[in-house]
Amino acid sequence: MMSKYPNGDKVTTKKAENDNLVTTKLPDCNGISQIYLSSGLQVQGVELSDEAFHVYASSSSAEGICPYCGYKSNKVHSRYVRVIHDLSILGRSVTIFLEVRKFFCHNHKCGKNTFAEQPGTEVFRYRRRTCRCEVAVARHGVSVSSNSASRLLSQLGISVSSSTVLRDLHRMRPPSYEEVNEVGVDDWAWRKGVSYGSIIIDLRRGCPIDLLGGRDTDGFHEWLEAHDKVCLVSRDRSTDYSSAIAALDKPVTEVADKFHLIKNIYDRFCKLIGERYSDYRQAACEGDMGGERKNKEQSHKARGSQKIDSRAVKFKEVKELQRMGLKPTTIAKKLGIARQTATKFYRMESLPDRTSKLKNQLYLYDSYVEQETAKGRALLSVFTELKKRGFEGSKTPFYEHCNYLSDGHRGYKLKSPMAAEDIKPVDIPSALVPIKVMTAIIDKAVRHKNLTDGEMKVLKTLNSLGWFREMYEATEGFYRVITGSDTIELIRWMKRFWKTSIATLKTFVLGIKKDYNAVRNTIRLNVTNGITEGYVNKLKAVKRLMYGRAGIELLKNKLVLEHVLFN
Repeated sequence: MMSKYPNGDKVTTKKAENDNLVTTKLPDCNGISQIYLSSGLQVQGVELSDEAFHVYASSSSAEGICPYCGYKSNKVHSRYVRVIHDLSILGRSVTIFLEVRKFFCHNHKCGKNTFAEQPGTEVFRYRRRTCRCEVAVARHGVSVSSNSASRLLSQLGISVSSSTVLRDLHRMRPPSYEEVNEVGVDDWAWRKGVSYGSIIIDLRRGCPIDLLGGRDTDGFHEWLEAHDKVCLVSRDRSTDYSSAIAALDKPVTEVADKFHLIKNIYDRFCKLIGERYSDYRQAACEGDMGGERKNKEQSHKARGSQKIDSRAVKFKEVKELQRMGLKPTTIAKKLGIARQTATKFYRMESLPDRTSKLKNQLYLYDSYVEQETAKGRALLSVFTELKKRGFEGSKTPFYEHCNYLSDGHRGYKLKSPMAAEDIKPVDIPSALVPIKVMTAIIDKAVRHKNLTDGEMKVLKTLNSLGWFREMYEATEGFYRVITGSDTIELIRWMKRFWKTSIATLKTFVLGIKKDYNAVRNTIRLNVTNGITEGYVNKLKAVKRLMYGRAGIELLKNKLVLEHVLFN
């Protein structure tokens, strides 16, 4: 079957792809012609088959403009046909057979003798899809994976492969955003615990503007130097980002994120409860300890001078319930611990040593540290000497490992933690609360939300412990300071808890002191990094959609160009 291509000067023929395909020539194509008026195309005829529209069109302009020199010409050299795919109509694919003219260029200064016309704004040079069709492909490619985009587009009458979608995404270039003033930065995981990247958000526009392949100081410092108009950076508590800002030659306002600050102190609270969980178990066994237990010192005196390992207490209780015939899930509910922890202890015959001691190789220096502290030397002096000898660990793990050497004063005395087999069996309470649930109850109490009767009972039991009351007062006061607007209150809070005997709280206060300017700006300025955290979650979803195989450039295009294509 032969179909004529209509044009004014000569007849061009095109053989149909399927000779058995039944087509219908539409006598009136004014409706479809209206669609292409704004595209600079003039529809000459339309054929309709069961699956597709065939649109025969030409340029509506009487002359052509040379793309190389801008010279206008009306002398036609020749004609040829371009096959271009457009968006579907009523579920049927649309194919445009565009008659393109080649003109002579009579500009002697131009290096080209002929040129092909580029009609309207919907047709790209050397492309086989219209502009709106290209945008549709790009939007689907940004939103979902390339395979999913190919399947969805095929349902819309646009036949493209997944490789074509990827090529279109790689071809696109996101804006540079050189005029950005306020940014938020946070890290995200390529592989959790192995490699990380950084995401940068424009806080004023509320959209991502760049992705970095690392979270180190040098990478972010180079980015800041390339964007010299940045005057405010909202970040988490990372020292890498802070060091990059400090290395600049211009002042940049740093803002520590409120969410991370509050989360940091809650994490410290959670760690403290885990270290002293045996105190909570003892209080839960004794019931209401308001008049029977005065403070932590009396509890330690009643149990002896030796330090009790909370991990050993949990292991001992799990093995006792195992001998009674209980399964790990039941044990976890009864003791208020994680099911995974109960299962792990259930399968063990004996409790192994903590891995942190072996990981940092601190055990190699135990005898030397004990000898030096017995002579009256401070731990800081011993730590400095060990660093000169080649110890590669940091100060905080060293202090945490050597806590058994300190009694809270200037003098030191040796204490050895009790082994699991030396711990006397205690009465197991009918119900204990896991640490995470306990932290959630503390969070509700700090925010002055309504508590249930069970939560009030747990909070009352915890308030009987002296260390808990001090940590709770510090957490509640810090939350009130951070959510307020008075920066003087921050100084008062730091002075109040500066001499605390709780090591984890002392570490947090020291961190606030080192990052004081950024924390003060958090109170003074109404800037949050919450939108950055939201886009980090979105980035994780994009990585999962692409099965973790996307490179940094493709991830950047998918995240940054979405704001451009859909707005």
